[in-house]
Amino acid sequence: MKTFIITLILSLVCGIACAKPHCQGFNNYANKVTIVFTDDKAGSQYEVTDVKLVTYGKEYSATSVTATVKNGTTMVTLVFPHITQFSNPKVTLRINGKRTKFKVCQ
Repeated sequence: MKTFIITLILSLVCGIACAKPHCQGFNNYANKVTIVFTDDKAGSQYEVTDVKLVTYGKEYSATSVTATVKNGTTMVTLVFPHITQFSNPKVTLRINGKRTKFKVCQ
């Protein structure tokens, strides 16, 4: 199992805050699934690990995880293998070691 880690050191005055991902986009183009989420409570460190897409009771590991920071908000792009059908998809992951999940916007 591949684990993708992204550590971002932000130049914020506050410490590590409780992460709260919000789905911004979802598409199934170009033979891949791409999900974008933002987190406006990124804190001084942002580490994403153990990323899985869950649909129809199956888990798919992320093939790519990238993040950018702008004005204190982190935008994370997750890429998964191409999947043709979805039913109530969710993403599970760890942000700064804390397990979280969110419903994929469609």
